[in-house]
Amino acid sequence: YLLPFMEEEKRQNLIAQGIDPDSAEQDEDSQYVGKFLIATVKGDVHDIGKNIVAVVLGCNNFKVYDMGVMCECDKILEAAKKYKVDA
Repeated sequence: YLLPFMEEEKRQNLIAQGIDPDSAEQDEDSQYVGKFLIATVKGDVHDIGKNIVAVVLGCNNFKVYDMGVMCECDKILEAAKKYKVDA
């Protein structure tokens, strides 16, 4: 239910920076403060806190890669290398 608000916030940030949000590439990450990978490890299905953190980071202009729940550690590490995340 927060996703539409996050998307609008991103659009407004781009407009404030003088960037046309309709022409900005989806994979372009230079307009973000940083890149953050988030997931819950296998065996942990409690993702409420993870979702809150993802929303807060997204609203603060971080590119958030959310892998979801019950992720194996090696998959998380692979994704971190693939996306070249900061945290």
